[in-house]
Amino acid sequence: MAGRIAPFLLLLFLVHKVTPWRLDPTEPFAPPFLFKDEPSLTRVFDELEARIQHAAKSDSSPWGTSITSFSISVTSASETLWTTSYTAPVLGNYVDSPSSNVTEHTYFRIASITKVFTVLAVLIEQQAKNCSLQDPITKYIPELLESVNSGGIDWDTITLGTLASQLSGIPREYGQSDLIDPVEDLQYGFGDPVDVGLPRVDDEDIPPCGENRPGTRPCTRKELLDGLLKRPSMYQPNYRATYSNMAFVLVGFALEALTGLSYPEIVDMVIFKPVGMENSKLSKPLDTEGIIPNMTNDWVANIGTYGPTGGIYTTASDLARFARAIFNNQLLDKVATNAWFKPRSYSESWSFAYGKPWEIFRTQDLLPDSSRIQTVFSKAGGLHGYSSHLLLIPEYEISIVVLVAGDGHALSWLREEILTAVVPIVEGITRGQTAKRLAGTYTSSTALVNSSIALDVQGPSGLVITSWISNGTDFLTRYIGMSQRAGGVAAAPGKVRLTSACTKRGKNSEVWRSQFIPDELQLKRIINTQLITDVDTFTYAARSMEEFIFRMGDAGDVTEVELPAFRTRLIKRPIVRTASGDGLHPLMKPIGLEK
Repeated sequence: MAGRIAPFLLLLFLVHKVTPWRLDPTEPFAPPFLFKDEPSLTRVFDELEARIQHAAKSDSSPWGTSITSFSISVTSASETLWTTSYTAPVLGNYVDSPSSNVTEHTYFRIASITKVFTVLAVLIEQQAKNCSLQDPITKYIPELLESVNSGGIDWDTITLGTLASQLSGIPREYGQSDLIDPVEDLQYGFGDPVDVGLPRVDDEDIPPCGENRPGTRPCTRKELLDGLLKRPSMYQPNYRATYSNMAFVLVGFALEALTGLSYPEIVDMVIFKPVGMENSKLSKPLDTEGIIPNMTNDWVANIGTYGPTGGIYTTASDLARFARAIFNNQLLDKVATNAWFKPRSYSESWSFAYGKPWEIFRTQDLLPDSSRIQTVFSKAGGLHGYSSHLLLIPEYEISIVVLVAGDGHALSWLREEILTAVVPIVEGITRGQTAKRLAGTYTSSTALVNSSIALDVQGPSGLVITSWISNGTDFLTRYIGMSQRAGGVAAAPGKVRLTSACTKRGKNSEVWRSQFIPDELQLKRIINTQLITDVDTFTYAARSMEEFIFRMGDAGDVTEVELPAFRTRLIKRPIVRTASGDGLHPLMKPIGLEK
């Protein structure tokens, strides 16, 4: 399976009042196997299709439906699960070829989602040992040091890594999104900046180039660097994150210096071609291959040196293919992918963080029966007339792509509808698959040894140990008591839960780890260290007592579980439902005594 985030709980949870908090482990399961013919997925996608197509045509929708087209794709690690598209009744100006209906193969401008490709190209080069995220940017752009006017920025302290994670502190733009530009002014409801109190400026203060100003051209590399060097930093590197398009322009320049290729050649060679993204490029496709909205738009805009920060044209189908490549470690190995799916800095909200260059959202609102924190790695993009969002949920290895041409307000509505409908269904499938594969009773292969363990999937609690006998001793009760003492949680009721470690011990195996987690925790302290993850608390003769190695037969079915610290393997028996119907409970009679 693909690289994914290691399970973790919050190290510190800040509270302002004493409230009971239900503790559900983050990422308690291994990613599910999802296929488009799964009945529950088919039902939810049919319902989504009806709701979305109705909203696309409705005058009461919170966006201008007459000018807004979109293309959507939801994919698992193995295949595209669902796509839908809509073509607005009123389209923009098609010049070199006629308009066509939107499909999953229609080109959109994805703007800042391009940053993901730029960072991935650097990570691929780092994996090949051609560079390091710790390299200073001046190694690849020496002009930054040679300039007599550096804007007060200590360029030697800014690395590829700080640029890639929005921690460089350098300015956001040069020659773009400047209010001297009439196109920008119209976005904010005025025509002349002087009318809203801004002063008139001398011509020499106006950038000589820019992507959106009428009659101007994209900045050259020299113009862009000269303009950047005149501006001071926003923050010191690594002080706090602030969004910068210029950061990724510099990373693009570094890639070009490193490889001797142009940026379009680099992403084509190391990403597009290996992944099979045949409908992805940095040059404008034929108009008939794309969607042009009937509003001010950047379909034909040549953003030049801004290519590494927002220049890609692509399709929902290609982005789904790209997500599958990430989940399946097609371009990065598992360890590098794990590192990529980690936050680098926090924002003003506890629920949002920056990665490289991920915009990471954490939410407790997606599962109706759980307060479990779920993490969504995403990147949004926007140019005039185009809004887009790529979302990945490594916990399930699913990705959602939403591409909009027209009124950008459609993006948030579509994204929320899909997330809130799909995630609970996928969670249910994940629980069901885990129960089918792992739940049951595991007993000693000989009647001479009274050892057994019973596992059950109990809703959002995940895979729970319901009974654990070791050499005739109720070890579950003993383990809970040991964990309570080690964690300082007194006699709080709770469960011993297994969470997937997403690692193997030999062929046809998977490792899970146990942890006692209280059902509810009375949070009486501002800093609560009881929420620290610790899945290797107890060892016995240098082996972890909390490691469970499930082994599968040639058909892929789980046949046994190995407990290394106990020097034993227990054979899996099927699970049965008790007459009381109060949940799934395994028979505890050891094999050999059934007669």
